[in-house]
Amino acid sequence: MENSQSLDFSIDVFSPETIPMSRLAEYLHELAALYGSQACVHFKEVRKGSAVLHAHVECDAIASVESRLRLANTIAAPDDVRRAYHNINGMLKSDHAVGQINLPTSALILVFPGRDTAVQKTYRVKEAGVLDGVVIRIGGKDQTIPVWLKDADGTVHKCEANSEMARELVQHCLSLPVRVTGNGDWLRGENGLWTLEKFKITGWELLDETPISDILNAARLTKGNSWNDLDDPVHVHLDMRGVE
Repeated sequence: MENSQSLDFSIDVFSPETIPMSRLAEYLHELAALYGSQACVHFKEVRKGSAVLHAHVECDAIASVESRLRLANTIAAPDDVRRAYHNINGMLKSDHAVGQINLPTSALILVFPGRDTAVQKTYRVKEAGVLDGVVIRIGGKDQTIPVWLKDADGTVHKCEANSEMARELVQHCLSLPVRVTGNGDWLRGENGLWTLEKFKITGWELLDETPISDILNAARLTKGNSWNDLDDPVHVHLDMRGVE
């Protein structure tokens, strides 16, 4: 493929003849999440030399994909990159394998320790926190009512609220997003990732989905407001926030 970059993900315990199709599909799913730019990344074949999952990245997405890979195992990694990396490493550990991603020059860009991953101690903490999302389910007749909240990443948080707060929240089920405050029970697993086990809601509010353009245009109508003197208040607002 012209104007593209190759990426090779290798799994040492498999060959093209021995990797189960279902497991191959699972690895490809997580690799797609790790690479990002999914419309520009194309799986080509499983090569010999262990099982080498060979992919092409279109020219326009090369810099973005390489940046994600170089950040994957660092504290600077975005949540979706960190999640995909740990999912792949967990799969390799389960398969008693190790893996790595190489560039066409054979330069190593990312290592997955897999079976050699150091086991981290698991522990739990209780901490006050805030969750944003859409209420997708409320149910139960006990004094404490289960409330399911789906965030922007599609993660479902299983929370709980008292009956009075549940009655308030049910009015917004499957509608406007809300912000809930409360106390959470967090678990750090052996892979070092934190999982929210339980969240007790103590307060909530509706989130305003009004576009920023509407908010700023409304501000321009207020007498004595300097926004009224600007030709493009949205651009100025983004510039003040350092957003290009």
